[in-house]
Amino acid sequence: MKPIIERIDLKESQTSFRYFKLKEQKFKPFWHYHPELELTLITKGSGTRFVGNSILNYTENDLVLLGSNLPHNYISHLNNPSMTQEAIVIQFPAHLFDSFIECEAFKTLYNSATRGIQFLHPAPQLLEQLCSFDDLSKTGHLAALIEIIQQLLLHEDTVYLSSSSYLPQMVTDKSKSKIKVITSYILENLTSKLTVNLMAEKAHMIAPSFCRWFKKSTGHSFVTFLNLSRIELACMHLSTTDKPIQAIAFDCGFESLSHFNRTFKKLKGLSPREFRNSMLSH
Repeated sequence: MKPIIERIDLKESQTSFRYFKLKEQKFKPFWHYHPELELTLITKGSGTRFVGNSILNYTENDLVLLGSNLPHNYISHLNNPSMTQEAIVIQFPAHLFDSFIECEAFKTLYNSATRGIQFLHPAPQLLEQLCSFDDLSKTGHLAALIEIIQQLLLHEDTVYLSSSSYLPQMVTDKSKSKIKVITSYILENLTSKLTVNLMAEKAHMIAPSFCRWFKKSTGHSFVTFLNLSRIELACMHLSTTDKPIQAIAFDCGFESLSHFNRTFKKLKGLSPREFRNSMLSH
C-alpha cells in the first residue's frame, strides 16, 4: 500500500506556505505524502490516524507535525450525520526560514518530525493561535507561524509516531491507481472479511508478491496492519459507546470474541473491558 505523492503548488497560490481548514462529513482514505512539512490540529471529530507505520486513534485537539515525505492518512469511522470532522492544516517547506539565523534551531524539530511527532496536551495559547490564524494578514501569518514552530520546539510532552526503523516507500504516478484501490478498500472495509488472497486479487498480484509488497510499503504484514486498524476502531467504540464488547468485536470484523480479546490484549496490554473501564475513569 504505497502512498500517493500530493502536489502542493505554492507558486500558483502566491504564498510561501499553505494554510487551510478542513470540514468534512467524514475523512476518507487517502494514503499520501508530500515534500512539505505538515502541522495538523483536529478541532472536531475522532478516528484513526495513520503515520508511517503508526496506527493510532485521534480525537479533538490532536496536534501532529509530520516531516517531509512521511506518508499519512486520517480516517473517521463512526458514521453520524449530525457530526462533522474538522481540522486546521499548515503545510510549509523546510527551507522557509533558512535565511533567518534566529530560526536555525527549527531544523532540530524538522529532523525529529521525520517520524511524526504528536504534541500531547497542547497549551491553550498554542491552540488559540492556530484557531485564530484566519484573522491575520499575510505578514501576520508568517509571524504567527514562527511563533507556533517555536512553541512546538519547546514543547516537552511529545511522542514519536512512526518507528525509527520505518522507511517510507515513494511511488511513481503509474502506481497511483492500484494504490488508491487497495488503500481505500482495506480502510473502508475493516468490518468485512478481508483475506490475503482477496487483496492480492484486487492488486492483480499473486499472494506471496502481495505480502512482500505490502510489508515493504507499510512496515507491517497485511494481517498485522489489519488487526491494528481494527483494534483502533474497537477502541473508538469502547470509549464512545455503551455497546456490548461482543457486539463491538463483530462490528470491527473479528469472527470470534476470543480472537478479539487475545488480539486486543496483545496490542494494547489491556483486555477490552479493562480498556473501557480506564476510559470511564478519566
